[in-house]
Amino acid sequence: MIESQRIKTGIIGLDEILDGGFIPNTVNVILGSAGAGKTIFSIQYLLKGIEDGNKCIFVSFDMDEKDLVRTTKSLGWNEIEDYISEGKLSVNKFFAENVSYVNNDLLNLLMSESNTKTRIVIDSFTPMISSLNFESRNDVNWFFNKLREIGTAVITIEEPLNGDLGAASISLPLFLGDCVIHLKNIGYGEAFGRTLRVIKHRSSWHAEGVFPYKILNGIGIYVESVDYLKEVKEKIDVNAILEELGISREDVDPKVMERIERVATSASESARKAIIDVLRDSINIK
Repeated sequence: MIESQRIKTGIIGLDEILDGGFIPNTVNVILGSAGAGKTIFSIQYLLKGIEDGNKCIFVSFDMDEKDLVRTTKSLGWNEIEDYISEGKLSVNKFFAENVSYVNNDLLNLLMSESNTKTRIVIDSFTPMISSLNFESRNDVNWFFNKLREIGTAVITIEEPLNGDLGAASISLPLFLGDCVIHLKNIGYGEAFGRTLRVIKHRSSWHAEGVFPYKILNGIGIYVESVDYLKEVKEKIDVNAILEELGISREDVDPKVMERIERVATSASESARKAIIDVLRDSINIK
């Protein structure tokens, strides 16, 4: 998928990790414990959408407009209040005790306020399905498909305090979501106090590994160590590998060659080794 088709996240350093950003019409789950920056992540995503001319909707079970404005002003994002008054950002608070995940009011709200370019944030999804079990997978999948129809959604869910990711309210969104990003607030030292890892990115390449990030006033989440990806990608040169092995492109099955070219886009040293092994195996050389 070409980069121009991707949805820019607004998170400095993250688009490189996601090979250009989110894929349109997908459900993207942001997993993290308290203090990891899930809400900040969501706000940055919406701010980028407003800059790109998208309609943005923020749904929360904890925050109303005043809470959101107060949070953003503490980070130096004073423009949020203007975006709300101008209708560029819609903020909606629901009460968890009155909402099941199939709540028609919520779905009707999202559909009525959306257009062909809409960014939706639900902060968080957990209260909507906290009472569900694994047998409710089809229902959750139905709701996710509705979200995919009306916009690119970032859904934030809480990580249980006991670290148990097996609860249905956590594992179902992780399993059914298109992209899952895990934010961790480790709390041990400045360099790796917070880390980010992409658990999955369906139908797309993504960088593997753990990336440190900081939360900076005026910027928000800033992912570090992204230069490493560019360096590794530059080193994976298929033509150089072919020359090294004394192989021409004509010696390799076109389908195998196509797979190799795709592997070469992976920012990983193991990708180069895999390419060499596939080439050797395809034409039986030692």
